[in-house]
Amino acid sequence: MKTATQIIPESPLSGEPETADRAEVDTDTSPAATRDAPGGIASGNAFVVPGQGADANAFLHLDPAIRPIAAQDNLTRAQHVLKDVYLNHPHAQAVERQIEQLIRLPRKIRMPGLFLCAESGIGKTHILRRIERHHPVHEDGTRRCRPVLYVQVPAAPTVRSLRRTLLDEAEIPFLDYPNKPTPESLLRRGLAAAHTRLLMLDEIHNIEHMKYTTRTLLRDYVRCLSNSTQLPIVLGGTSEFEQALTEDRQLESRYPIMRLPRWTDSPEFIAFLQGYERACPLRLPSRLAEPQFVRAILAESHGITDSIIRSLQAAALVAIRVGTERIGLEDLAWWRDPPAFQGIDQASELASESELAKAWLDDTRRSANPPSGQEPRQSRNRARIQGEGKI
Repeated sequence: MKTATQIIPESPLSGEPETADRAEVDTDTSPAATRDAPGGIASGNAFVVPGQGADANAFLHLDPAIRPIAAQDNLTRAQHVLKDVYLNHPHAQAVERQIEQLIRLPRKIRMPGLFLCAESGIGKTHILRRIERHHPVHEDGTRRCRPVLYVQVPAAPTVRSLRRTLLDEAEIPFLDYPNKPTPESLLRRGLAAAHTRLLMLDEIHNIEHMKYTTRTLLRDYVRCLSNSTQLPIVLGGTSEFEQALTEDRQLESRYPIMRLPRWTDSPEFIAFLQGYERACPLRLPSRLAEPQFVRAILAESHGITDSIIRSLQAAALVAIRVGTERIGLEDLAWWRDPPAFQGIDQASELASESELAKAWLDDTRRSANPPSGQEPRQSRNRARIQGEGKI
């Protein structure tokens, strides 16, 4: 079975400067595709900036688009490892199909929606941002079209602040009078003029952190927003917001829940690891699909996508530094004990991508020494936080 693989720099989001610190790996990591690809490599067409002196027949364990990068120097490869990488896996593909269907629905009075529910670090925001990049802002004659509007709900939201955030992200000009509410029709007309087809409200669980009166008003606003704009809305958040759906029958009927689970020892996870290995410019195969690796990675990360990627990235950087050129079981804990930056003023700006890569390559320690008892960050529900007296 042939699969099409693309590894390209991600398009900058609206208002962001051009950057090369992200890369998108759009590859079929389904178990069938991984099993049927020759030598465990997904074959197909790819676009990549050619490397210096790359041998097309070298590094056959890597995706064809990554092989020229593997032929380059250690610093270049370390910088590539540190890029934000998106692996398109079956769970993400199912979510994308649902959202793409919502975008193409004809307008009607009651538009359907979706609640994408996942723990922190699983990858829901990455998926929503990817949808936004697939439907970028563009010029249509004299109009500026924004097919998809992505908004993060503020940390301490009110109806006023959420409405203003929507207007700001949609680039709809308005006058903000402190004692005068913004007209509801302003957002509706602005989105219609921009030919917007979908709203995405991420971090929707922030609503549940507010007091009862504010929380109720925000729930009502979210419920009415779809009717007023006649647009489908995708909500992204943790299970904290799930209680709101069960308490409000109208919200529950409008926003069916689609969950992104933690990774477990499954064919999908094995394919995910193989996809990462094909995209990581190490010169020798790491064989991440072997049972001992699968168990070790799950134990190290607790099945959280963000922790898995960070663990593998750190292990790959160590493999480049020491020259083993393959990820080792003993290297998976390095992400919890990163190198120190030498000669960098603590008050200065954050180290650049190049400085971070150099810090990993210049580290002289022989083994990681993560703080005892440190575990991957896990989301906690509101009830548990309240029990600890932190709200």
